[in-house]
Amino acid sequence: MFSEKKFIEASRDFVCVRLETFENKEHEALVRKLLNGRFANTSFCILSPDGEEQLTRSSRGPKTILGASGRGPSAEPGSLDDILAAMEELVEPYPLRGRPEELTLQDFHSFRQALNVASGDQRLLLFVAASPQDREKAKKVLKPVFANDEIIGRFHLDFGTAEADSDWSEKIAGTRSKSGYLIIQADEFGQKGKAVAQLPLTASGEEIAKALLSANESFAKTEVRKVYSEHVTEGRRENIFFENEIPYGEDRDGDGKADGRRYGKGRD
Repeated sequence: MFSEKKFIEASRDFVCVRLETFENKEHEALVRKLLNGRFANTSFCILSPDGEEQLTRSSRGPKTILGASGRGPSAEPGSLDDILAAMEELVEPYPLRGRPEELTLQDFHSFRQALNVASGDQRLLLFVAASPQDREKAKKVLKPVFANDEIIGRFHLDFGTAEADSDWSEKIAGTRSKSGYLIIQADEFGQKGKAVAQLPLTASGEEIAKALLSANESFAKTEVRKVYSEHVTEGRRENIFFENEIPYGEDRDGDGKADGRRYGKGRD
């Protein structure tokens, strides 16, 4: 069994960047670069700190890259211990510079995207609804919070903007105000959600961290892990469709065109 918790704990020396493939042309171009011209839902690799040198080959996930035995389609996926050992070896030549709390915070292209991803990953989402001035203040408060060992890698974070997210409150039940720090639990398909906690913009980092951990403890007790095939089938049955900025379609043969409908209509 692959332990996400252990993998997160072992990843603290890495900066994890998630590209939302179908939401940004630059992201699409980078995915194609990593996959030698191909385009797929998922690509995993590790880059050097400057983002220029590719330290591992690209694949669908870490299990087939780190600690794997052999090469090509016949390669055996590495065990968790193999993966952790490979990660330690990769990070050794790159000592940490600066402080973890100075790292760039996560932010999605839009709230609708953040809600959809939070649902897919089955994580709580911290959404910051604030004016541009208060948003910058919130980032200073949140940087040390999201560098905390108990929080890093366990929550998603999004900063709302008036341009892209004007209707966010219409999708979320249980809100008391249209500003503040909202801890949100997305619904099954990431179309709507509910606020399980809301703090004012004057809240301290300590208060936010405490609220996140408390909400996550309750969330972990009630959230049932999704079975991918069943989830996709149910989404299609209910005609659930997430409208992407870039038309959906994987290009696994690398000819520059989507491969066709056989790979699915969209991302549930």
